[in-house]
Amino acid sequence: MKIDEPQFETVEDIDPPVEPTASEQVASVMEDVRALIKAEMRYHRSRLDYTRHVFRWSFRYGAIAAFAFGGASIALVLGLVLTLSPLIGPLSATLLVTISFVFVGVIFGVLARKWMRKVYFPEMQKNVDDLT
Repeated sequence: MKIDEPQFETVEDIDPPVEPTASEQVASVMEDVRALIKAEMRYHRSRLDYTRHVFRWSFRYGAIAAFAFGGASIALVLGLVLTLSPLIGPLSATLLVTISFVFVGVIFGVLARKWMRKVYFPEMQKNVDDLT
């Protein structure tokens, strides 16, 4: 069985492709630009949200670390006063409280530093400004 296809004798018999008008092309470019701008805004908004999340947790861990080191210094001073008084084991109690606060401070300080290292701005690594 043979399918009837139009047979063109010369190249002139083929219809030229339909090209969009200039206004249609400009409208298409403007639509693409709008889509690009929306995508860029979504990207930067999500990046800002991530950075805000990282800064929030870094601040929390840093605040707990500062509190723990402040408590360690108070415990050290109070422990030195208690060491001078003749109570049962004031030196061991002072050392235990001081070491535990320092341990907590180190743990949360490391967590804060770990969270802060997640913030990375490639624009800050290279010199973008041509004037400087």
